[in-house]
Amino acid sequence: MQKSFIAIIATAIVTIVGLYSLPKVVVDNEKKTLQQPAKENVAATANRDKNVKSDAPSVTENHTESLSVEQQQVISNLKDVYIKSSAKNKTAAANALILQFVQYTRFDSAAYYANEVAKFEPSESNLMKAGGLYYEAFTYALDNDKTVRMGELTRGIYQKVLDKNPNNLLAKTNMAMTYTATQTPMQGIMMLRDVIAKEPDYEPALFSLGILSIRSNQFGKAVDRFKQILLNNPANLKAALNLGYCLAELDRKTEARQILGQVLSNSKDPQEKAAANDILSKIN
Repeated sequence: MQKSFIAIIATAIVTIVGLYSLPKVVVDNEKKTLQQPAKENVAATANRDKNVKSDAPSVTENHTESLSVEQQQVISNLKDVYIKSSAKNKTAAANALILQFVQYTRFDSAAYYANEVAKFEPSESNLMKAGGLYYEAFTYALDNDKTVRMGELTRGIYQKVLDKNPNNLLAKTNMAMTYTATQTPMQGIMMLRDVIAKEPDYEPALFSLGILSIRSNQFGKAVDRFKQILLNNPANLKAALNLGYCLAELDRKTEARQILGQVLSNSKDPQEKAAANDILSKIN
């Protein structure tokens, strides 16, 4: 089956604030694999690690030019409130901006303000929110430079989390996934294996390993990962969707139809349904 037409939607399963962030994956010939750094950013990442500090700087928020006039006005009004807010009210004003940028899928801008909140109140939860949003921005980045930059920022925030709490497995999992977009993907793989060693059924790490197996065309390994997730959590339809795709790639059509049928019956997400139907149309 040709991969160029299939979008495997692996969206965040719980919330956007980084509690369970996972990659959105388009499985096609132009996407990242373990053999080739993500989006072919070899040159851009060549000297990255030696130049990046753990306290990574914020990206200047300047993405409103791509919004509609109405959206720009909404953001402008919220920014005005933020700028004029007292220190006591700054967090609430920033959170309003964050929510709006998330609604407009401008995750890097949302992450910028989440990081500002984390500077005011550097709690683990605030850092996780900023890290989760930078991770979303990393996931959605379409150009090489932005992929590198968002990956660096994600790692910088999650390193602060891990300095506070070395047992935060989500921070370690998401941080690991950013390394798979560099010239040292095995560093990320080893981090994920370490997470699984600590908690064998940890869903975000299992899911991430499954996605990485898809990227490297190791569909049998991916099947094992997604089945393990579904054994513990049958309601995880994103794992089921990816499992169905892998089974189809392995020409296990009967099993693929069964699992994809479950996705169509139970999912309320139109993108999941569209992806399931797309896969089914190629194997029927």
